[in-house]
Amino acid sequence: MTDIPLQAYSALLHSSNLAMVCRALNMYQVAAAYTQVSGGNPLQEVSEETRQVALRILDGPPAEAGEDIRAGFDHLSALNVLSTLAKPEDAEVIERIAAETTNDEVRALAKLVARSVR
Repeated sequence: MTDIPLQAYSALLHSSNLAMVCRALNMYQVAAAYTQVSGGNPLQEVSEETRQVALRILDGPPAEAGEDIRAGFDHLSALNVLSTLAKPEDAEVIERIAAETTNDEVRALAKLVARSVR
């Protein structure tokens, strides 16, 4: 992948617009899925940066529903990308989300991701 797409991805990942950040996290998941057919993730170079952004999202409260985003979508996006990128040391954060969330979809995904990192 050339520098321009990586720069564009990074700009989305670090946007002040939460919906754009979630789109970047979802783009990472799509790129990771391509690994199965193409032999490599074109965004692998920014995997740790992506993981850190996902963890920062989980440190805050879930997003309220808005025009660009449904309630809890930020936590769902973060958990989805962590299903690929989480490390064992992330399990505590993920388990906390599963225990504290009031969103059934977030809880189910957090439990699934927590089991995969343990």
